[in-house]
Amino acid sequence: MPATLVIHRRVVDGHNSEYAQWQERMGTALAAWPGFLDRWVLPPTPPGQLDWIAAQRFSTDDAARAWLHSTERESLLQEAGTIFAGNDDVQIYTGEEEERSESEPATAVIATRFPPEREADFLEWQREVMAAESRFEGFTGHRLDRPMPGVRDDWAMRLSFDSQDHLSAWLDSDERRTLLAKGTAFNENMSLTRSSRGFGFWAPGPRDKDPVFKNNLLVLLMLYPLVFLWGYFVSEPLIDSHGVPFWLSLFIGNLVSTQLLGWVLVPWVFSRFGWWLKGGGSRGTQILGYGVVVALFIVSMAVYAWLLMIRG
Repeated sequence: MPATLVIHRRVVDGHNSEYAQWQERMGTALAAWPGFLDRWVLPPTPPGQLDWIAAQRFSTDDAARAWLHSTERESLLQEAGTIFAGNDDVQIYTGEEEERSESEPATAVIATRFPPEREADFLEWQREVMAAESRFEGFTGHRLDRPMPGVRDDWAMRLSFDSQDHLSAWLDSDERRTLLAKGTAFNENMSLTRSSRGFGFWAPGPRDKDPVFKNNLLVLLMLYPLVFLWGYFVSEPLIDSHGVPFWLSLFIGNLVSTQLLGWVLVPWVFSRFGWWLKGGGSRGTQILGYGVVVALFIVSMAVYAWLLMIRG
């Protein structure tokens, strides 16, 4: 069953040409790798997309995972030197998701901090960690985010598995304990948070443009009534009318909306429209799905217009 690695990387300003040349060397190495099929590289499109996106397709999941922790790939990463800005997001997409157990996907977010001068050593250690993770059953992704001045002082690592059991197997493994001991300098202030849901599961597979549009429509289908009803029944009568500044009222509304969307509403609507989101459906099925969504939008807008009318 084919598998695709999708890798997002932020490149230091002024080094895009070096990265493009490095990707050519990556392509040469991949061409000789057993099971490699093809690849494509998408450059940044500011302001919406600041990362380079590289997709590498393999004939099997095992071939993709073997490449992830290969010495050839490690040598190329070492060769890249300091052209990466620190963010590194690696995801594995296969055709196995529908055949896996009904266990919800599991994520661990790990935060840590260390002296800035140790960054190069930390990134090298993180590559070892990710390579080890990829060998464990159920591994689906690893993301590394650098600190953001004024927003977050810590480095954040997000690792994803297809179930809580597989995540626990990695977190409790001897391999991870060995790596933690090796990276003692980087984990003295480490914290770990586990989750089974969040916004990460919204992301579709590579080149899956039609489902991206459908996903966005379903998110809007939940977001529009949520924002309106929050403002109508909660924000205006209970918050704004009591003199709360607009900037604070807006933050409270966004905080509540994102949590409800990520944990409740979007998972619910995605499960209800699974028949439409699934690729390969008939033309009639696709038309029916769009028709239902448009009808629900019209009903929503009619209800909100009526509520405003009776209030006025």
